[in-house]
Amino acid sequence: MSYKGAYSILAAIAALLFTFVFASSSEALTSGAAYTVTVDRINSDGSTTSLGLSASATADSDGKISFTMAGIPDNSSCNFLVLKVKDSTGTVARKSIVPCPDSGGTLPAGISNITENQTDALLASFAAAGTDDPILAVFGFAIVRSEGITASELVFMATLANQGINGTGGYVDYLTSNGVTTTQLAAYRSNIVSRLSDASSGYSKLLKDSVDAATTAAELDKRGEAAALLLNILVKAATTAGFPQDRVIEAFNAMGGIVVPLMNQGVTNGDLTSATAQMINSSIGGGITKLRAEKGIEKYSNALSVLGASSADLLLYQNAATTLSNTMITAFRTFEAVFTGSETQTDIQNAQNVLDTTMQNAFNTFMTATAASNARITTMIASIDSALGSSSGLTASDFKFYKSNGTSVNWPITMVIPTDWVSSILSAGGSLSYSRDNTTIPAAMTWLGTCSASGFFDSSSCQSNGGTWTAGRTDFVGNGVPASYATVLGIQEDVMILEFARWNAQSSAGSDMSAQMALEKSFATSMAGLASNVSGTTDGSTAVTSAQKSALVTLMQSPQF
Repeated sequence: MSYKGAYSILAAIAALLFTFVFASSSEALTSGAAYTVTVDRINSDGSTTSLGLSASATADSDGKISFTMAGIPDNSSCNFLVLKVKDSTGTVARKSIVPCPDSGGTLPAGISNITENQTDALLASFAAAGTDDPILAVFGFAIVRSEGITASELVFMATLANQGINGTGGYVDYLTSNGVTTTQLAAYRSNIVSRLSDASSGYSKLLKDSVDAATTAAELDKRGEAAALLLNILVKAATTAGFPQDRVIEAFNAMGGIVVPLMNQGVTNGDLTSATAQMINSSIGGGITKLRAEKGIEKYSNALSVLGASSADLLLYQNAATTLSNTMITAFRTFEAVFTGSETQTDIQNAQNVLDTTMQNAFNTFMTATAASNARITTMIASIDSALGSSSGLTASDFKFYKSNGTSVNWPITMVIPTDWVSSILSAGGSLSYSRDNTTIPAAMTWLGTCSASGFFDSSSCQSNGGTWTAGRTDFVGNGVPASYATVLGIQEDVMILEFARWNAQSSAGSDMSAQMALEKSFATSMAGLASNVSGTTDGSTAVTSAQKSALVTLMQSPQF
């Protein structure tokens, strides 16, 4: 490979015996030179302790060294290790922080100029915080993406991350203030370490793959994939620990409420360059965008299953979701290429613009891919007719919606399944009802209301033709929609009103992360309120379940990507 100063570690563990293989370019280690490898343990108070272990090795013609070492602890007794490669003078040539492996597992890991900076930042963070917190480690890995960061910036970034995670009102404080117990938090941290060290697909494995890559482009691809994985680790670990993943998404906003103002002030004070601040913003912001997409897909998939989606319908949705996920990972790989060590703020912003455009195009593709076929819409109509006992007169052209680019497609499968579900309960003798929400309709929703002059269906055309426009929710039953089907349309319209209200409030809140966090929480509460307004039976006697009510509301929400 051609990446200067990069090499990898493969740690094969048999009981307490580790074998490390450092694979390096010829520029990283000097061929034929002798090196000594030592291992320190990072203690629970953030300090480090030498394990008193060492191994000697000579770099081969490819700049690789290998050795075996016994007595390395697993993650039952530590969270992280510091690996140091020293030359014949005792000078540390390279170092990296790696997660302690699961007992009996394997630990692939990679060291490069990036991990040098990450190690410096994390050691400073751990020491300042007095902890070896895995949450802090993940954010340290995530925000340090370039070898061009100065030593003073690394110290400032270490403090920044620690305050955002451990400060009052920050990441951890938010979790514990919103139902996450001490036991769950301990399990959460433990699972983060396991996920980081996962030998098959963890962050350490991807870093090893990056420095083992044959070309610089391939290396950057793997580094981008690793970066895309980091924040997802924080979310997935919540499930293992026994608390909702949504708490983690909300905690990101809590952290941002602390970090963003401090970072902006740091740029003003000269503690951070504008390029480094842009790196942090883009890396974390892009990661959260990807997380929101993945989290939304998971919610929709679960809701589809709750309402009885067929295997074919689920496959349609999941195939579209897989394509979206793969596209996002590729976008992160491309974005990673900007971090050459000499990148400017403009370079990073341009790369961010490309990332954003790629993401938006991917989301539009996803919406098209999840649209039901004409044949599937025809089947849905047949189920409606059967449930009603007569022909509804509906055609496939009645079930269209417009995407953000102005083109129309068939209803998505996320609308077809709830409609089919209503048909199934009607056929079984059940029914569905819903009490409409009363949130004020945002002024921008000019199509919701009635005109005193007939023939005009939006406020602009109504008023320009002398009519009086009265904003209001659609009376679907009054418009001839059977009551149970009107329930689904009523939920969708109420969800839309609340979404518009939230978007308006988010725009007003701007970069105030505390306000943004409150808006997210309020929206989630509102969605739960809509679900509680649903009632009915699936067969005339069996009440609609809470899970079914929640699924209906979830599937009516716009994808929050």
